[in-house]
Amino acid sequence: MSIFSILSVVLLIGWLLLMLRASIAEYRYYRAVAIHEPETWAKLDVSNHSLAPFLFWVSPSRKRLLATVDNPRVLACERHAKATGRWFLGYVVAVLLSAIAFFKWT
Repeated sequence: MSIFSILSVVLLIGWLLLMLRASIAEYRYYRAVAIHEPETWAKLDVSNHSLAPFLFWVSPSRKRLLATVDNPRVLACERHAKATGRWFLGYVVAVLLSAIAFFKWT
C-alpha cells in the first residue's frame, strides 16, 4: 500500500467523522427547537419528520424566526452546531488548499 492511498483513507475518514459530527449537532439543534420551543417549531411550518426534522429549507423568514428563540439550551445547541459546521468547512478548505499546493509544486 502506498503512502498516497493511506493518506487518502485517513483524509476520507477525517472528512466522514467531521461531517457526521456536524450533522448530529445540527440534528440536535433542530430537535431542541422542536422540544423546547414548540410554538416556534409550529410557526416554522415543518412537516413532522421523526427521523430528520432538519430536512427543510431555511429561508430568510425562517432564519429570522429561529433568531427569536431565547431558550438557553436551544442557544447552546445552536452555537455547537455552528462551531461543528465551521470545523467541517475549515477541514474541507484546508484539505483542498493542501491538495492544490501539493499538485501545483510536484
